[in-house]
Amino acid sequence: MQTCGAGKSSEPRGFTLLELAVVLLLLTVVLGLVLPEAASLLPDSDLRTSSRRVAGAVAEARNEAMLGGRIWELVIDLESGTFWIAAVGGEAEGGTPGEASNPRPRKRTLAGEVRFLDVRKGQDESRNTGLVSIRFHPKGLVEPALIHLSGRGNRVQTLSIKPFSGRLSIQDGYVGGADGEKG
Repeated sequence: MQTCGAGKSSEPRGFTLLELAVVLLLLTVVLGLVLPEAASLLPDSDLRTSSRRVAGAVAEARNEAMLGGRIWELVIDLESGTFWIAAVGGEAEGGTPGEASNPRPRKRTLAGEVRFLDVRKGQDESRNTGLVSIRFHPKGLVEPALIHLSGRGNRVQTLSIKPFSGRLSIQDGYVGGADGEKG
Protein backbone atom coordinates (compact mmCIF):
# COMPACT_ATOMS: atom_id res chain seq x y z
CA MET A 1 0.00 0.00 0.00
CA GLN A 2 1.35 3.38 -0.95
CA THR A 3 1.37 6.29 1.44
CA CYS A 4 1.25 9.97 0.68
CA GLY A 5 4.49 11.26 -0.87
CA ALA A 6 4.19 14.80 0.41
CA GLY A 7 7.56 16.18 1.46
CA LYS A 8 9.45 13.33 -0.19
CA SER A 9 11.27 13.70 -3.45
CA SER A 10 13.84 11.67 -5.26
CA GLU A 11 15.61 14.89 -6.34
CA PRO A 12 18.20 16.39 -3.97
CA ARG A 13 17.28 19.61 -2.19
CA GLY A 14 19.62 22.46 -1.23
CA PHE A 15 23.28 22.93 -2.04
CA THR A 16 26.29 20.95 -0.98
CA LEU A 17 29.02 22.52 1.06
CA LEU A 18 31.36 22.33 -1.93
CA GLU A 19 28.93 24.25 -4.15
CA LEU A 20 28.56 27.00 -1.54
CA ALA A 21 32.33 27.26 -1.13
CA VAL A 22 32.83 27.65 -4.90
CA VAL A 23 30.18 30.39 -5.12
CA LEU A 24 31.72 32.27 -2.16
CA LEU A 25 35.17 32.00 -3.73
CA LEU A 26 33.90 33.41 -7.03
CA LEU A 27 32.14 36.29 -5.25
CA THR A 28 35.31 37.10 -3.31
CA VAL A 29 37.40 37.20 -6.48
CA VAL A 30 34.90 39.41 -8.33
CA LEU A 31 34.55 41.84 -5.40
CA GLY A 32 38.33 41.94 -4.99
CA LEU A 33 38.66 43.05 -8.60
CA VAL A 34 35.76 45.50 -8.68
CA LEU A 35 35.92 47.33 -5.32
CA PRO A 36 39.37 48.96 -5.71
CA GLU A 37 38.36 50.30 -9.12
CA ALA A 38 35.06 51.61 -7.78
CA ALA A 39 36.82 53.34 -4.88
CA SER A 40 39.11 55.19 -7.28
CA LEU A 41 36.05 56.77 -8.90
CA LEU A 42 35.27 58.69 -5.72
CA PRO A 43 36.43 62.29 -6.08
CA ASP A 44 38.47 62.44 -2.86
CA SER A 45 40.01 58.98 -3.06
CA ASP A 46 43.23 59.95 -4.87
CA LEU A 47 43.63 63.06 -2.71
CA ARG A 48 43.29 61.06 0.51
CA THR A 49 45.68 58.40 -0.82
CA SER A 50 48.26 61.04 -1.74
CA SER A 51 47.94 62.74 1.65
CA ARG A 52 48.54 59.41 3.37
CA ARG A 53 51.59 58.74 1.19
CA VAL A 54 53.15 62.09 2.08
CA ALA A 55 52.21 61.63 5.74
CA GLY A 56 53.95 58.25 5.71
CA ALA A 57 57.09 59.80 4.25
CA VAL A 58 57.03 62.54 6.92
CA ALA A 59 56.73 59.96 9.70
CA GLU A 60 59.48 57.83 8.17
CA ALA A 61 61.90 60.79 7.83
CA ARG A 62 61.25 61.86 11.43
CA ASN A 63 61.78 58.32 12.73
CA GLU A 64 64.97 57.83 10.71
CA ALA A 65 66.39 61.12 11.99
CA MET A 66 65.61 60.36 15.62
CA LEU A 67 66.72 56.72 15.53
CA GLY A 68 69.81 57.26 13.40
CA GLY A 69 71.01 60.49 15.00
CA ARG A 70 71.35 62.20 11.61
CA ILE A 71 69.49 64.89 9.74
CA TRP A 72 67.03 63.50 7.20
CA GLU A 73 65.01 65.40 4.67
CA LEU A 74 61.80 65.04 2.77
CA VAL A 75 62.48 66.25 -0.77
CA ILE A 76 59.52 67.25 -2.92
CA ASP A 77 59.76 67.71 -6.68
CA LEU A 78 56.83 70.07 -7.21
CA GLU A 79 56.74 69.70 -10.98
CA SER A 80 56.89 65.90 -11.32
CA GLY A 81 54.70 65.10 -8.30
CA THR A 82 57.39 62.89 -6.77
CA PHE A 83 58.90 62.94 -3.31
CA TRP A 84 61.44 60.94 -1.33
CA ILE A 85 63.34 60.90 1.93
CA ALA A 86 67.09 60.74 2.32
CA ALA A 87 69.79 61.23 4.91
CA VAL A 88 71.59 64.53 4.42
CA GLY A 89 75.14 63.96 3.19
CA GLY A 90 78.18 65.41 4.88
CA GLU A 91 78.23 67.24 8.18
CA ALA A 92 74.81 68.31 9.43
CA GLU A 93 73.57 71.50 7.78
CA GLY A 94 75.42 71.63 4.46
CA GLY A 95 74.14 70.59 1.05
CA THR A 96 71.34 71.39 -1.31
CA PRO A 97 67.82 69.92 -1.44
CA GLY A 98 68.02 66.33 -2.55
CA GLU A 99 71.76 66.00 -1.88
CA ALA A 100 72.06 62.98 0.33
CA SER A 101 74.31 60.14 1.34
CA ASN A 102 71.93 57.71 -0.36
CA PRO A 103 72.40 58.19 -4.13
CA ARG A 104 69.24 56.25 -5.03
CA PRO A 105 66.38 57.15 -2.72
CA ARG A 106 63.04 55.45 -3.30
CA LYS A 107 60.92 57.98 -5.18
CA ARG A 108 57.22 58.02 -4.41
CA THR A 109 54.45 59.54 -6.48
CA LEU A 110 51.11 61.16 -5.85
CA ALA A 111 48.02 59.16 -6.79
CA GLY A 112 45.98 59.75 -9.93
CA GLU A 113 45.53 63.39 -10.95
CA VAL A 114 46.74 64.82 -7.64
CA ARG A 115 49.52 67.42 -7.80
CA PHE A 116 51.47 69.63 -5.45
CA LEU A 117 50.16 73.21 -5.47
CA ASP A 118 52.97 74.61 -3.35
CA VAL A 119 55.00 74.18 -0.20
CA ARG A 120 55.25 76.96 2.37
CA LYS A 121 58.12 76.90 4.85
CA GLY A 122 58.16 79.31 7.77
CA GLN A 123 56.41 82.65 7.40
CA ASP A 124 57.83 83.87 4.12
CA GLU A 125 59.06 81.10 1.85
CA SER A 126 56.52 79.69 -0.62
CA ARG A 127 57.51 77.62 -3.64
CA ASN A 128 55.45 76.11 -6.45
CA THR A 129 58.28 74.97 -8.75
CA GLY A 130 61.52 73.06 -8.38
CA LEU A 131 62.72 71.02 -5.43
CA VAL A 132 61.78 71.77 -1.84
CA SER A 133 63.51 70.19 1.12
CA ILE A 134 62.08 69.84 4.62
CA ARG A 135 64.66 68.81 7.20
CA PHE A 136 64.11 66.56 10.21
CA HIS A 137 66.64 66.81 13.03
CA PRO A 138 67.71 64.00 15.37
CA LYS A 139 66.16 65.63 18.45
CA GLY A 140 62.71 65.64 16.84
CA LEU A 141 62.73 69.20 15.53
CA VAL A 142 61.61 69.88 11.98
CA GLU A 143 61.25 72.88 9.75
CA PRO A 144 57.59 73.99 9.90
CA ALA A 145 55.89 73.53 6.56
CA LEU A 146 52.53 73.57 4.82
CA ILE A 147 52.17 71.23 1.85
CA HIS A 148 49.19 71.91 -0.40
CA LEU A 149 47.81 69.13 -2.60
CA SER A 150 45.19 69.60 -5.30
CA GLY A 151 42.96 66.81 -6.57
CA ARG A 152 40.07 66.22 -8.91
CA GLY A 153 37.36 68.88 -8.87
CA ASN A 154 39.74 71.53 -7.48
CA ARG A 155 39.67 69.89 -4.07
CA VAL A 156 42.60 70.92 -1.88
CA GLN A 157 44.14 69.45 1.25
CA THR A 158 46.74 71.06 3.47
CA LEU A 159 49.34 68.96 5.24
CA SER A 160 50.78 70.90 8.16
CA ILE A 161 54.07 69.78 9.72
CA LYS A 162 54.48 71.02 13.29
CA PRO A 163 57.97 72.37 14.09
CA PHE A 164 58.60 70.95 17.56
CA SER A 165 56.89 67.59 17.40
CA GLY A 166 57.30 66.85 13.70
CA ARG A 167 53.71 65.66 13.69
CA LEU A 168 51.56 66.11 10.64
CA SER A 169 47.92 67.18 10.48
CA ILE A 170 45.71 67.06 7.40
CA GLN A 171 43.00 69.63 6.77
CA ASP A 172 40.55 70.06 3.93
CA GLY A 173 40.96 73.31 2.02
CA TYR A 174 43.87 75.67 1.56
CA VAL A 175 45.36 76.71 4.90
CA GLY A 176 47.44 79.83 4.34
CA GLY A 177 49.72 80.91 7.14
CA ALA A 178 52.05 79.20 9.54
CA ASP A 179 49.51 79.88 12.28
CA GLY A 180 46.95 77.67 10.50
CA GLU A 181 44.58 80.32 9.16
CA LYS A 182 42.53 79.43 6.11
CA GLY A 183 43.25 81.52 3.08
